[in-house]
Amino acid sequence: MQRHKGRRVLITGAGNGIGMAAACFFAGEGARLCLVDVDAGALAATLDKLPPGTEALSHAVSVTDEVAIAGVVDAMVAAYGGIDAVVNSAGVVVVEPALEARIDIFREVIEVNLVGTWIVCQAAARHMVKAGSGAIVNISSVYGFQGAPSRTAYCASKGGVVNLTNSLAVEWGPLGIRVNSVAPTGTRTPMVQGLIDRGIYDVDAVSRRTPLRRIAEPEEVAAACGFLVGDEAGMTTGHHLAVDGGWLANGFLMAPKAGA
Repeated sequence: MQRHKGRRVLITGAGNGIGMAAACFFAGEGARLCLVDVDAGALAATLDKLPPGTEALSHAVSVTDEVAIAGVVDAMVAAYGGIDAVVNSAGVVVVEPALEARIDIFREVIEVNLVGTWIVCQAAARHMVKAGSGAIVNISSVYGFQGAPSRTAYCASKGGVVNLTNSLAVEWGPLGIRVNSVAPTGTRTPMVQGLIDRGIYDVDAVSRRTPLRRIAEPEEVAAACGFLVGDEAGMTTGHHLAVDGGWLANGFLMAPKAGA
């Protein structure tokens, strides 16, 4: 399918996980890409995975660098003539008890996950408003709607992303810019794998609580981004699409027995 043929898409956190999956998804549908990640080596690995002939710019910068991000967007507009869509996937997670949380780490999580998302949104929208159209998808989380032990900074940052999305959808809707989020459950990414390897993320326990009995794959989250960016979602803004296997719908702490 070529539903996104020619669409000019900026993707952050494109070096691995959901961002890499989004890059592969949009490239497979004919989009022209601008990929951002703080890790130049990871970006190179993503570029190697794209289909031959894919148009893709890449920039190894942090989403927290306002000047660098403005330069990235300006360069994308100069190369492609505009920007149609953004997928804000850059993010970090820290797991530590709230009483032991370090303020510098807390600030870093908020800076990357929330402030970085805002910086990219604003830089892109300044160009989108000139065209009178655009679509932004922010990667939030089920933990943007719930609290969780030892994830204070992460939950706070993703809750901020949810309400940032709401606010921008309301303010920028009259300007032709749609802003939505995708809220995944635990997703099989290198970041989550690192938590699994350290014994602080229990895939089996999460799967038992999830009605679909598994965690998500990055490609499933990328496909949800594709829908929200696409013309089929032309009347959708300020929405939070949960790719969570029913996690948020489940009021049980753990899954009930069959038939209960």
